[in-house]
Amino acid sequence: MPAAAVESGYSGTLGLLMFTLWMIGIDSAVSFIEAAVTNMVDQSGMKRWTCAVTICVAGFVLSSLFCTNWGWVLFDLVDHYISLYIVLPVGLCQCIAVGWIFERKATAERSPEHTKSMRALIFMYWFPVVAVTLYFSFGFDAGKIWGIIILVITTLLAMGVSFMLSKLSFNCWYH
Repeated sequence: MPAAAVESGYSGTLGLLMFTLWMIGIDSAVSFIEAAVTNMVDQSGMKRWTCAVTICVAGFVLSSLFCTNWGWVLFDLVDHYISLYIVLPVGLCQCIAVGWIFERKATAERSPEHTKSMRALIFMYWFPVVAVTLYFSFGFDAGKIWGIIILVITTLLAMGVSFMLSKLSFNCWYH
């Protein structure tokens, strides 16, 4: 078979792949924009099209910086900052918000035992989680396995102490 025929067959498949990836990128961009526009409209009361145009223009201007000669350096800096310094605190804040802030009052009102159990978990679980995670993320890059081991041990200890202090049945304590 001639080389030109083989190449044209692959280029058609490659073209279809590139078109599919382009459509997926457009779809993802629309979903990101829509989420931001909805939040801005809900918070500020602005018109939807005004918010959409503002966000799209701002995104175009900011992303154009990555197309300059120093765009790769900027990309590397932004990626490093986000992956090392932003993901960890945001993940911890989400865990705290979902697990503690939303249900804290309702759980504490169930009984004094629930309140004691929550206080034990706050001191024996959340303080080690924050301290160990920060310490092993920024201090000792090669010793991260020890951070995981310490977190598993402190989690099991916190659960045991919380269960003992609560004097509740397991099903009631687990709530």
